[in-house]
Amino acid sequence: MNQKFKYHRDRLTWRLTWITTVAIAAIYVALRMLVVDDYLRAWIVAIGVALLLLCVLSIPRRITLTAEALEIHCLVEMTRIAIVDIASIRKVTRQEAGPLVLLLGAYGLFGYYGYYLDLRRWETVKVYATEWNHLVEIEDRYEVKYLVSCRDADRLVESVEKARTSR
Repeated sequence: MNQKFKYHRDRLTWRLTWITTVAIAAIYVALRMLVVDDYLRAWIVAIGVALLLLCVLSIPRRITLTAEALEIHCLVEMTRIAIVDIASIRKVTRQEAGPLVLLLGAYGLFGYYGYYLDLRRWETVKVYATEWNHLVEIEDRYEVKYLVSCRDADRLVESVEKARTSR
């Protein structure tokens, strides 16, 4: 019963990725020109590269649904939610998801991922999205909320519901 749902990036995500890349390049050039001390420049560049790599490692790639779990695969990281632990799953719109503020993660660099604060409900949400359309909200029995994007959201919700009822 392995089903795979690939992430797709919309135009806004690609534009934000290019803007972020250009901004990072401009900051690097400004740093090369303004900071004359090589030691300080090396530290700033090393910290910047480390932060950038941490963001890149969490870029969402696909969602895999097995008989036992829903897995959210990123470049290096994988989040696994057992089917028996899923309390609710539903398709939501961007407005229903609420106003989200980035706490830790990335906004627009190949997607939107990390920990976000939902200002309407005052709770944290783990976001694994590459676009703000076709969102699916998953809540587990430990009251952890996940927000994922999936172009085939109806099939994902239906498949998870079928797997939950068959257990």
